[in-house]
Amino acid sequence: MKIIYSITMIALIGFSYGASFGGIENTSDKKPEPPITPEKKADVTSIDAIQTQLKEIQLSLQSIKSADHELKLKKIEAEISILKDQISRMEQAISKLAATRVAASFTPAVAANGTIKIANTSGANTSVIINGKVYKAQANQTLSVPNQNAGDFTYEVLADGFGIIQKQTTRSLGANETFTINIYPR
Repeated sequence: MKIIYSITMIALIGFSYGASFGGIENTSDKKPEPPITPEKKADVTSIDAIQTQLKEIQLSLQSIKSADHELKLKKIEAEISILKDQISRMEQAISKLAATRVAASFTPAVAANGTIKIANTSGANTSVIINGKVYKAQANQTLSVPNQNAGDFTYEVLADGFGIIQKQTTRSLGANETFTINIYPR
């Protein structure tokens, strides 16, 4: 701030000297200029010294600005270098991950199944509903219903002309076993 104040003061002093040395002239009343006295020579010399100082101050300001730009540029270059290093480390980590191959397999569990056998020894045609699906068994016919999931199941038996002869019942089917539903005359 002192530099700007000094520059301003120097400029004002220089302007006032310039105005007093004939910066503004009235040509109508032109008088001969008085001879230059030693005091005036000293004033001219001090003006030259002030102008020299002003040039020096301007050069100093330019060098300060240049140094500030160089400092900022060095800071930006350092930040770019850090970013390049980080990118390089990330690329190395990615290539390590890409080089690692993992293969896995599993053997799916085989569903445990069993067979349900429908043995109709009656003289009537029947319908057996197993887990909501209807299977028709003619009179004196035996059916096999393979690949039924092991575990609990429900069934119901209907006979033509008789209606429901076995209400819905829950039973259990073991893996690789056969469960027989016997339909016989009553």
